Amino acid sequence: MPAVATAPSSSPAAVKAKPCPVCRSAATRLFFVLRDVPCQDGIIWPSRQAAIDAARGDIELVYCPACSHVFNQAFDPSKFTFDATYNISLHHSPAYRQFIDDLIAGLVERHGLRNKSVLEIGCGKADFLKAVCLPYGNRGQGFDPTFTDDCLDADARKTISVTKDYYSPAKYPQAKGDLVTFRSMLQYMTDPRGFVSGLVPGIAKDGVLYAEVPNSAHVFEQLCIWNIVYEHGCFYSRQSLAKLMSEVGLHVQDCFACWVEDQNLGVEASPAKSSRQFKFDQAEVDAFTNTIDRFTAAHREKTAYWHDTLASLKKSGKKVAMWGAGARAQAFCNLFGVYDDTLPFIVDINPYRQGKFMPKTLQQVIAPQQLVAQQPDTIIITNSGYAPEIKQQIAELGLKSETLVI
Repeated sequence: MPAVATAPSSSPAAVKAKPCPVCRSAATRLFFVLRDVPCQDGIIWPSRQAAIDAARGDIELVYCPACSHVFNQAFDPSKFTFDATYNISLHHSPAYRQFIDDLIAGLVERHGLRNKSVLEIGCGKADFLKAVCLPYGNRGQGFDPTFTDDCLDADARKTISVTKDYYSPAKYPQAKGDLVTFRSMLQYMTDPRGFVSGLVPGIAKDGVLYAEVPNSAHVFEQLCIWNIVYEHGCFYSRQSLAKLMSEVGLHVQDCFACWVEDQNLGVEASPAKSSRQFKFDQAEVDAFTNTIDRFTAAHREKTAYWHDTLASLKKSGKKVAMWGAGARAQAFCNLFGVYDDTLPFIVDINPYRQGKFMPKTLQQVIAPQQLVAQQPDTIIITNSGYAPEIKQQIAELGLKSETLVI
């Protein structure tokens, strides 16, 4: 298996860093660059040629030491396609479903969300809406151009409606909620202040906003470098996410790491003040600045390790497979030049991905059962958060493969 790393570069002197979109500080700096990466991981392409033609872009990560926000200043959302083919649903995972159930139960108890209204922006296939509405008697309204009608059955439609469109407060002023939520949305926003401030009038007087984003600490402190993908246009820390909410006039009740390995951040904010209060902490910002200062060298060390690991697998003649066709698989294959000529298939349990092709590196996505015929010696698991359940599925297939977790 070839392993050709695409080395990041430190801040090129000729490239000027843009101001921070969260706190608007101009004292930012460019610290990490990757070129020619696939733009979307939410779309696995229907044909090999479509995967070859998929849009690509550059990553130029900029850091703001005033609020610890990280953003890709080369990010261009016009490169994205958001339609019914876009699917990043994780609800096929039992572990993820349990996380969502526990998260919602906490929100319901803290904010009295029974027989209330829920507004979700970017609701995807309405998995979260169904989980927060149906068991608790809530009424749900969602907006998402990627939604498909078959995601709601007749019973769900009695209390949940989804508009297949982008939400805007000017176009849909009647959309309001006791809970206003958006998850995996803010990383697409080049103007996050404008986006969040537009939602504030839609939050009921005694209501709450819940947002969830990828956690920058997981990427830069825990060195999950595979989450550095084009589709993540920015990375929030606890402090920068709380700063954003307070900058648009919301009272921040809490900002916390969530999901396995603290991969995500959740924030609860409200129009009205509360006894729960999350305060901005400059010391935490300064500590994160030190992490960013060390990141380029740490990235180099981690990629060197995997370069050597892949070279060793190739030299030993082992048959290698990969499990998980999401963003991390895409980043890994792109970074090390792992194409379909040496790794033809990637396993994924999401049926919407199966039979389709990865952008740029062109592997076809297959169902787990199809891996039995391959009998791989080694399976690379692309998301450590799902490693336990994937190892169990591998055992249930009767495979004796060793596993490596990126």
